[in-house]
Amino acid sequence: MPFQLPTFVTPAFPGYVSGHSTFSRAAAEVLVGITGSEYFPGGLAEWTVKAGSFKIEAGPSADVVLQWATYYDAADQAGQSRLYGGIHVEADDFAGRVLGSTCGKDAWALAQRYYAGR
Repeated sequence: MPFQLPTFVTPAFPGYVSGHSTFSRAAAEVLVGITGSEYFPGGLAEWTVKAGSFKIEAGPSADVVLQWATYYDAADQAGQSRLYGGIHVEADDFAGRVLGSTCGKDAWALAQRYYAGR
């Protein structure tokens, strides 16, 4: 059961590669290239979802702390959020991760050529 209003048709369109999965994974690849590490500075990143902050229903009943050790963890969770929302199915998420990884690595390689003056 997706986390949406009862009137939401899910998925709302035929299966397409998830943009959230694609762009998030591409960004993770570029951040790994820039920082030289897959880990967030300090070893952990987090975001707190405050109690009662949902707009569709009452909740959460207590603060929820989301944590990621790596850029890839955060990217994966961004794609998974689209599954929970009923926007995409698993195949859309997985294909987006694969595509995003390729795009991110290619973008970083192109940036390196520019930085090197080629």
